[in-house]
Amino acid sequence: MFSSAKPALEVSGELSRRDFLGYLSAMGSLGLGHTSAIAQKDHAADIVDLMTFLHPYVIKKETIDRFLDPKAQVWAKFDPELGYLLRNSFVRDGVDGCSTLARYEQMGQRKQAHFPDQPARIHTYGDSFTQGHQVSDGETWQEVLAAHFCEPIRNFGVGGFGVYQAYKRLLRQETRGPGADHIILNIWGDDHLRSIYSWRWLSFPSSVVESMSGIMFHANPWVHARLDERGKLIEKPSLCPAEKDLYKLCEPGFLESSFREDEIVQMIFAERTGKIFNRDLADRAITASKIDNSDLSSPFAIKKTANRVIHGYAIQVGNQIVENLHNFCTANGKKLLVLLSYPVGSVWHACNRTKPGDPDNVDWHPNAFKEFVRNRNIPLIDSLPCHVAEFDTFKLSAKAYVDRYYIGHYNPKGNHFFAFAIKDDLLKWLDPKPPAYRTDKEPLIRFKGYLPG
Repeated sequence: MFSSAKPALEVSGELSRRDFLGYLSAMGSLGLGHTSAIAQKDHAADIVDLMTFLHPYVIKKETIDRFLDPKAQVWAKFDPELGYLLRNSFVRDGVDGCSTLARYEQMGQRKQAHFPDQPARIHTYGDSFTQGHQVSDGETWQEVLAAHFCEPIRNFGVGGFGVYQAYKRLLRQETRGPGADHIILNIWGDDHLRSIYSWRWLSFPSSVVESMSGIMFHANPWVHARLDERGKLIEKPSLCPAEKDLYKLCEPGFLESSFREDEIVQMIFAERTGKIFNRDLADRAITASKIDNSDLSSPFAIKKTANRVIHGYAIQVGNQIVENLHNFCTANGKKLLVLLSYPVGSVWHACNRTKPGDPDNVDWHPNAFKEFVRNRNIPLIDSLPCHVAEFDTFKLSAKAYVDRYYIGHYNPKGNHFFAFAIKDDLLKWLDPKPPAYRTDKEPLIRFKGYLPG
């Protein structure tokens, strides 16, 4: 173990290669005591490998300055628990090259286009596919359904959140603010993986972090979830719970000390490099993931195993998050529904009938997770079969089909499709039915509180 008296290298702007290599040299000489020369050399080499991996992720001070500036025109703002929440934005990222307008109400939900003055019984939580990234206010799937159902639906989605972060956002709203009795948790793509990242920034390819250091900076440290030696959920605090703590992300020493004993960072490192720098950490993550046939015999095998471990570990965490959420809803008289959405690649592969096991076709929502949810009698809507069923009515290629609906996220047509793909299942779940679907003996023209006169 290294001495705590490490040289701290403060950086502002670009970290020079000379300073970085000097830091690695100093790190290699610390804390090795009277261990053998070979052990010292191996230990130092491991730290050099880790720090070389972490080097591209050292953040520039001006990035943090901009993120924390309340007057800056940036996408996100700091939150001590969740890492960040969203600001009002007008970003050129929409369909046909248009700009999209995203505004947020006082409670943090997306601005409601339909019935904002009415109490809402439906709250939705999740990531950017819940938020409606890349479409404007009024074009999200919640607003499509709200207009159709003739009742408001609140949208608390936050782009980049994982299942755990959405769960924590949900608990905050449902216990401290106006709650709802119908809760929808939308889980997309790699949301399970995001739950276990202490700093999601490290999961990005190093080649893209520079482009994400501007107005779209987010993914700073947040609360996250891990597993103990018995496989039980552990809720972990943020590494940077105060604004001033974010400047530690500019220090290589802080990154090294924070992540050298992090089993998930170990697996990210192993997946990228084919190396294991701490076998005990690797074994701990492998055991918790409950995967079979782990193989660490070669760099290729290590990369493949690390990928499976990250996914397996994340699903084990996801199961327990959903169970905790179900218990919370049951104890508080709320109805929970789990909604599964998918990246464009998953829809393309499903429509293209890609064979199971194809390495490019990631199974983001494995059957084991779906069965876990169903076995607890939690209503589950899986949107992927809806896409395949519609695709089969067209004479289109799989590529042409997904291009109708996706621009990274859903475009407005994609949100409309999604709303009506899940509509019938939502109608079965909602009690009483939405105003537009009630068949009581009320007069044809009614809707008290909505219509004037």
